[in-house]
Amino acid sequence: MIDLSRARALELTVEAEVEPRFLDAMGHMNVAWYVYLFDRGIWTFFARHRLDPQYLQTANRGMFALEENVRYLSELREADPLDVHTGVLEARPKTLLFLQYMIDKQKQKVAAVREVVAVHIDLATRRSVAFADDVMARLLAAPPAEPPAGPMTEASAQKFARAWVDAWNRRDAEAVLAHYAEDAVFISPKAERFVGNAYVSGKAALRAYWQAALAQIQSLEFSLDEAIWSARSQTLTLLYRAALQGQAPTRAVEVMRFRENLIVWGEALYGAAVASGDRA
Repeated sequence: MIDLSRARALELTVEAEVEPRFLDAMGHMNVAWYVYLFDRGIWTFFARHRLDPQYLQTANRGMFALEENVRYLSELREADPLDVHTGVLEARPKTLLFLQYMIDKQKQKVAAVREVVAVHIDLATRRSVAFADDVMARLLAAPPAEPPAGPMTEASAQKFARAWVDAWNRRDAEAVLAHYAEDAVFISPKAERFVGNAYVSGKAALRAYWQAALAQIQSLEFSLDEAIWSARSQTLTLLYRAALQGQAPTRAVEVMRFRENLIVWGEALYGAAVASGDRA
């Protein structure tokens, strides 16, 4: 069960009740109206944080949805009062990852949770563009959202991938290890060089491998190209470029299989050097 205090710590962006037109054949609120109310909450949040209609029209900017995930936790029926609370999980130069909670005020419980990725668009070119400094400052000043408990979603997988790259780039192996189960298995051809075996079993052995590797690798830089999440198999595949010891970067793939939000199996694969002209 989601802690109501966590949901209510975010901005209240919608107060409503379930109208008769919201109902479907099952006698409860249809999924389309959950999305409608969540969307109202997003636009209320935009209006409070400089992304109001005047700014969007004057600057010729827009906000487009890229991805969204909704978890329906309990039904809402006619005349049930509800609130929507909205916050930013992650603000990046051109995109925002939002977290929203819909609260059933009568039952005092969270009825639905939504994650949505939105991108800032130049309407003249129809391409993404960075937020202005004052807009980003307003967004960062809002009460921050924390990742919800529960299974990984597309949006949280993308956030995990970026955090994974950032942790390696600051050489923080413990931050990476925090996401591994105690019985995790990791396979990598580079492990054989450092610990004598390409198969590393258990979190303690994985820590020893990464500590030995970092002791010998003086410079390391990863650049994420793509993160692919499979909810069916609970597998995250990262395509990235790895530059070690100041050498030209090589292509790399890391596959991670999750169980209860912890990695239980992983494999790293390395390929050709990155060719000139490849996407940055």
